[in-house]
Amino acid sequence: MPQAQRSADYAILQEAAEWFAVLRGDDAGPAEQQAWERWHAMSPAHRAAWRRVEAVSAEFRHLPGEPARQALDDAGPRQSAAARRRLVKGLLALCLTSGLGGAALLRRDTRSWVAGLHAAEKTAVGTICQMALADGSQLWLNTATALDIDYSLSLRRIDLHGGEIYIASAPDSQQPARPLVVDTVHGRLRALGTRFSVRPQGERTLLAVYEGRVEVAPRDGGTPRIVPAGQQIRFGDGDIGEPFAADPNGAAWIDYRLQPEQMRLDDFLAQLSRYRRGHLGCAPEVAHLRLVGSYPLADTDRILAALEATLPVKVHRVHDWWVTVEAQSKQ
Repeated sequence: MPQAQRSADYAILQEAAEWFAVLRGDDAGPAEQQAWERWHAMSPAHRAAWRRVEAVSAEFRHLPGEPARQALDDAGPRQSAAARRRLVKGLLALCLTSGLGGAALLRRDTRSWVAGLHAAEKTAVGTICQMALADGSQLWLNTATALDIDYSLSLRRIDLHGGEIYIASAPDSQQPARPLVVDTVHGRLRALGTRFSVRPQGERTLLAVYEGRVEVAPRDGGTPRIVPAGQQIRFGDGDIGEPFAADPNGAAWIDYRLQPEQMRLDDFLAQLSRYRRGHLGCAPEVAHLRLVGSYPLADTDRILAALEATLPVKVHRVHDWWVTVEAQSKQ
């Protein structure tokens, strides 16, 4: 399936999961019900996504482990905003993994998601955090990131459950020196004196190397590969994709900025949506517009206002949590 189609299908699944969470809330009223009915009737794709979300929600209580069952219980009629987000993430994880090759992958992705709920280090949506590690390495956690840190006598390990991180590694003070590794659901990365970012994305993990080198070893086998500075790759459980040039602005988020360079508007909004709750969509007729500049992430509504001021678009708000960027109406 083409990448554009996969992205569109994912966006519709996300909308369906968000509607499911909204309608479960005790603050859902006639306005929300009517808005959902309009969304549901909009296209066959919406109806198919809704059927899938309803089907997998019935399996939510059968996720492995008490934490998973508790996540559903917490996301009941009087759910908090955080519980609602957990429900949406869980439904998406089940929707995506249930059709990707069987129970083993479903269990693996689900375990990673459940582990993320109870990770020692987390950031909320829209929050970026920098921390110093025990060996002097610097670690940045991007929006909605969850991980655990395990420094033992033989290994310096970061277990990334979800989100995105950027690492500036330092030499180990212990002798013999312990490897510094990052584990994701798809495999292990070993730092070789470097600065790099890691982001699990559905079926694959994206690695971008900005300095030094990083060794990639897929979880289910395959020959490890060393990725040098200036390159990035995507890898899955058993394979490593071809390298391509790393975006020099790809890690601008560690300075709390997005810096597009001739980026399509739909791609930019997909990045921006990671830093705000709810749905942020892009109408097809303006998706091709290109952006250049530097946008501070402290206020995403201010970024949307800047888009209205500089592009032939308008920001349509159904609710604070449901926003679409559309073409300006012709006078």
